[in-house]
Amino acid sequence: MKIALFAAVKEEVRQISEKVHLTGIGRENATQSMLDFMDKHRDEEFTVINIGTAGANTAPVGSLLHITEIVSGGRDFLDHPMLTDTPPAYFPELQGAKLFSSDCFVSPRVYSADFLKQLSEKADCFDMESSALYTVAKHFGKPYLSYKIVSDHLDVDLATWQQRVHDISGTLSEFVLQLLKEIEKREELILL
Repeated sequence: MKIALFAAVKEEVRQISEKVHLTGIGRENATQSMLDFMDKHRDEEFTVINIGTAGANTAPVGSLLHITEIVSGGRDFLDHPMLTDTPPAYFPELQGAKLFSSDCFVSPRVYSADFLKQLSEKADCFDMESSALYTVAKHFGKPYLSYKIVSDHLDVDLATWQQRVHDISGTLSEFVLQLLKEIEKREELILL
């Protein structure tokens, strides 16, 4: 199985960063990074796996989530569903979640209380890159999977978020290493 791992920043995956393509924060950075990658690998068969951190409504900090759907938008929601692919049966089973992907950090400082209430009815967790990575992967006909670890509940400042990411990155890295081992037990693994 050929896979390409993507995360936003090294801090999220510092223990395994040599195995991961780093996009930078935000949809524009993620789009450009994926387009550059696809220019080199467009004719190969592989699965894109996005890993990283996400804010969440209720899932505890440190929880690992399997993203099953991405909701995209800014101040409005886009109507078309972005359904991720079904992982092989031998992949670890995690709680499924809908993820909202936007152009900015989801927080009370950015969005109104009314919008955050609407958002909590549409999504379980939040990031800034997934919709772009999904869109480019699907444009090129590549399967797309996503796994996130909860870093906050939209209630922390940047310094606290950075410390949380440092604290939980080991858990995310261990999960990814276990996932790679499970693949290698069943078939040849090639990391792009």
